[in-house]
Amino acid sequence: MTIALKPYHRPIIEVLPFLALEKHQLHNITVAADEPLTLDTVGLLQKFGSPLYVVSEQRLRQDFKNFKRSFSDEHVKTKVAYSIKTNYLPAVCAILRQEGAQAEVVSGMEYELARTLGIPGKDIIFNGPHKTQSELKLALSEGALVNIDNFNELEHIDRISEELITPARVAIRVNFRYGTNPWTKFGFNNENGESLNALKKIARNKKLQFEGFHCHVGTFVLVHELYANAVEKLIELAKQAREIGLNPTSIDIGGGFPSANTLRPEYDLPGGSQRANNDYLLPYAEHIFGQLRKHSELFGNNPTLILEPGRAIVDASTQLLSTVIAKKEIVGGRNAVIIDAGVNLVPTVCYYNHQIKTVAATKSEERGLLKPVDIFGPLCMQSDRLREQILMPALNVGDHLSIGNVGAYCHTQSNQFIQPRPATILLGEHGPELIRRAETYKDIFALDLLPGRLRDDKCQF
Repeated sequence: MTIALKPYHRPIIEVLPFLALEKHQLHNITVAADEPLTLDTVGLLQKFGSPLYVVSEQRLRQDFKNFKRSFSDEHVKTKVAYSIKTNYLPAVCAILRQEGAQAEVVSGMEYELARTLGIPGKDIIFNGPHKTQSELKLALSEGALVNIDNFNELEHIDRISEELITPARVAIRVNFRYGTNPWTKFGFNNENGESLNALKKIARNKKLQFEGFHCHVGTFVLVHELYANAVEKLIELAKQAREIGLNPTSIDIGGGFPSANTLRPEYDLPGGSQRANNDYLLPYAEHIFGQLRKHSELFGNNPTLILEPGRAIVDASTQLLSTVIAKKEIVGGRNAVIIDAGVNLVPTVCYYNHQIKTVAATKSEERGLLKPVDIFGPLCMQSDRLREQILMPALNVGDHLSIGNVGAYCHTQSNQFIQPRPATILLGEHGPELIRRAETYKDIFALDLLPGRLRDDKCQF
């Protein structure tokens, strides 16, 4: 018998782009802006300056309530711990605390912020790969839940627990493969047995109060089933924990839930993904609860689900108002405008196509005709572009634009490259309230010191 062999073809190995679950490269997409936004933009910008971050208190509270409602189940106790790193404006954190949020922190700085806002240690979850020994001691002594990231940290906690009056509340972070790019930097690997070894070490220390497992599926996760896969993996680990004498009571599935923002095509699902209504989180909840209900006996018949949302709660609450400062025609005959807000204020443009709207009080008269335009920021670098070939009405110098859905990671990842950062106001029933003043030259250089030998008679630094 003769077997016909097919000719050999070299495999193609392709590196997926940052954040991508799947790659769907689309180019030269022209997108129309939404309807003009009605807001007293001129009055706000005259009072607080341009550009200006505007946080809607009503939208922030509404989105938190919607998240909490989506993840309600009569058989599972749910705790929502807001991911402070997403936006740690104190006013934002305080509002979410009023709505019932606990706090999820990943550094001593964030832990201190939570405590100074009045959040007790028992309502704080401490995550992250770097917790100093002094930070661990403080958090554990105040009753915070520490999700252990590595064996070195576990050794520190073992020593610290001997000095504590009450048992130290701990859980372990686990990483594993469940259908997407693995986040192997964080936690104990499940496939190689690290997670089970960590559990065995915890079981030997009676000063540790083991509570459960923590994982993080990804960021802006669009595939609901990934959460079910993650819970299933943690349930198998819970069975192993019970076999060695531990009694887990909770599963912390982390965050990663998407917001209403629009992903750039290369990061989105084929044909795009929609999250236009308040029920878009329900499929995520059902996949998670479906697994927990089937195995509630592993968690004392009353499992606790911990969620750590960030962008799903805060992204849509905030917009950035800006002003057109120049218009020009660039290579290829393309129209372009330069505004006074750049990528240093909206770093998320690398993976979002942010909504950009004209506001009602603009100077342009040709409102009916939409034309493609590139929108650049004021920074001295070519990559300072917020949108490419977006359909907009004719724009003139002095017109105002609103960049939407900038509540997540824009404040915390913003920087003072070339220009100071603008003010932030909270807009609600109490009128506009300043919650962060605009930076000044002195703010930026306040930490710098100039040795006397470098000064001359004209130096005023």
